[in-house]
Amino acid sequence: MTHQRLRELWDADSPAFGGWVAAGNEFSLNIFRGAGFDYAGIDCQHSVLDEVTVAGWLVRTPPGGVPTIVRVSKNDTTLIGRLADAGADGIIVPMVNSPEDAAAAVSAVRYPPRGVRSFGPTGSGLPIADLDAMGDRVSVFVMVETVEALENVAGIAAVPGVTGIYVGPADLSIGLGLNPMRAFTSDQLVEPFERIRAACEASNIVLGLHQLDAVGARRWVGRGARMVSLGSDSGMLRTAAANELKAARAAEDTNSTPAEAATPYGR
Repeated sequence: MTHQRLRELWDADSPAFGGWVAAGNEFSLNIFRGAGFDYAGIDCQHSVLDEVTVAGWLVRTPPGGVPTIVRVSKNDTTLIGRLADAGADGIIVPMVNSPEDAAAAVSAVRYPPRGVRSFGPTGSGLPIADLDAMGDRVSVFVMVETVEALENVAGIAAVPGVTGIYVGPADLSIGLGLNPMRAFTSDQLVEPFERIRAACEASNIVLGLHQLDAVGARRWVGRGARMVSLGSDSGMLRTAAANELKAARAAEDTNSTPAEAATPYGR
């Protein structure tokens, strides 16, 4: 039962664009929500944030509004359950290499006999009287970012309860012997991405990935992506700050070239 806002976009064959919180706090999260992004993503894997901190943010979030999707630090039942209990609308699970890994991620958001989640909701507005609805409201996106996962992608995509596959461009590049930083500025992943796209279409699930900026996002939407996270809060701040400073110092030069964009990791 994907969040209504995302479901409406995908039913209309439209992409969803998300802001990505990796270095900030609730202020960054609310900036993305207020800016009109289709979802707000929070990173507990490659950031200073952890699941306990983010769960605290989620329980202070009023029900409704922009969906919040959290990438957990690992495929762990307790960590996934804590964020689901706090009200996360979706979970991105890294390093899913097999159908068994994907099934474990889905099981972590659902209650017995459909899963292994322990009962203890903390977020407001959750349908606590309906355990199936409590489990099904949390979308599960599994990350394909290794050679093993790429080999198993058809089976991973076919696991019941998987909402989508979220590609990790840098790690997938490393696994394929490619430069991870060129994952965001080149076409080196076109062929593996096509393989993943075909698996998603065969199982009628969403294909997503992380991208550096709007240009990259639109390029990959044209190749079948329907969920794209843009950069990061720190990366956007760094790029905007550098561009404004450069423009101020070259105010009389109308042809001034903007500063180079930051990486998705804020550097």
